[in-house]
Amino acid sequence: MSTKFVIVGAPRTGSTLLVKTLNTLDNVCCHGELLAELVRGYEDGFDLMAASKSERDARIHRLVQERNRNPSGFIQSALHPENAATGFKVLYRDLINPRWSEVTESLLALPSIKFIHLSRLNSLRRYISEQILQSGGPNHSGAGGNSEKRVKIHIDIDAYLRNTAEIVAEARHTVALLSEQAVLDISYEELSADTTATVARVGRFLGLDIAATQIKPALKKVGAADLSDAVSNYQELLDHPATRAMALMD
Repeated sequence: MSTKFVIVGAPRTGSTLLVKTLNTLDNVCCHGELLAELVRGYEDGFDLMAASKSERDARIHRLVQERNRNPSGFIQSALHPENAATGFKVLYRDLINPRWSEVTESLLALPSIKFIHLSRLNSLRRYISEQILQSGGPNHSGAGGNSEKRVKIHIDIDAYLRNTAEIVAEARHTVALLSEQAVLDISYEELSADTTATVARVGRFLGLDIAATQIKPALKKVGAADLSDAVSNYQELLDHPATRAMALMD
């Protein structure tokens, strides 16, 4: 029997690493963000590298039209049981968006569906990573050109605190929504520290028989390891009581 699953979390919590690593495994299919403004990472065998820009644009347009015309049907089709496990990822804000309430309700009604909840213990590093990405800096090792780019950004602490409060509220809403579902909680920190062991745990949760030797991290971490190399006002983070502990955290 095929297992259906959903990976849910905030941006920059390791979902791309998890999705891409799961997709290296036999008989597993994990789509990207199917409920984002644009359909991202739809796994249908389309060769992005070989396609022209016009072909890629036409495909994006087609997928968005199909999704918007029948959201629940589109998701159900994406989760068709052709593999031992099939899933997709969704951000908190999309899962709880009233626009997709019909989709969310249909997912929650699926028998035996499983949810993998990703979180990041260091909310400051999560926010900084998101700001670096938005500034055009490193994303991940599979992103191409910008992955080796080094940028230095200024962090508005008040904006960080507001963003974190929003993420916490979205997380609470999501946890309440999934209170009666099968959920596996995974932190970004454990996924990035030992991807193989963590993905093996995900595999067991999904009912898959995956040997650890089969699991190879699909991406490697990029960007500055030391926040002082990435944040221009790093000393301000050290001086502020709301950010000091996380700024010092590995």
